[in-house]
Amino acid sequence: MADKKLKIMVSSTVYGSDSDLDQIKYTLEGFGYDVVMSKEGSVYVPIDNDPTAACLKAVEDCDLFFGIIFPRYGSGITHKEFQKAIEEDKPMWFMCHHFIEYTRKLMQQFMFDKDKNRLDFDIHPTSVLDSVKVVDMYNLVRHKWVQPFFKIDDILSFITTQFKDIEARKEELKNRKKNE
Repeated sequence: MADKKLKIMVSSTVYGSDSDLDQIKYTLEGFGYDVVMSKEGSVYVPIDNDPTAACLKAVEDCDLFFGIIFPRYGSGITHKEFQKAIEEDKPMWFMCHHFIEYTRKLMQQFMFDKDKNRLDFDIHPTSVLDSVKVVDMYNLVRHKWVQPFFKIDDILSFITTQFKDIEARKEELKNRKKNE
């Protein structure tokens, strides 16, 4: 495994975050990772051209999974990628914009009944938040490590802490496979 690059999938909505995603990609590549990101065209697209299937296959094929929850839901593929990463038991880390945590607390009274079952509640899209489904994404992963962020510097700091030592991550993966 020492010669093989670790493949890390960066999963997030793209709209409005292009330059942030570029910085994330270049930072991870600088640490020696093979970065898989649909925005960059590094997700293999099969002949049937099904974007959802292509992205879910990329989750299966990655070594590490890094999910980012921006205040935009988009098409829902990112949500499916998060679900697939959990299903595949990938080593995973998440970052969530502070707006989502705030929205979760604010909307909780409308989104759930007294038994904490999700109600059929949504909002009209706005320039701040296009769907409360981003809160559903947060709820899906909040039992994992979810680091809040407000600006790109917060994300880059977290990435540096978690991924700078690629050899340590390779060793952890090797030990994880031994224990399976």
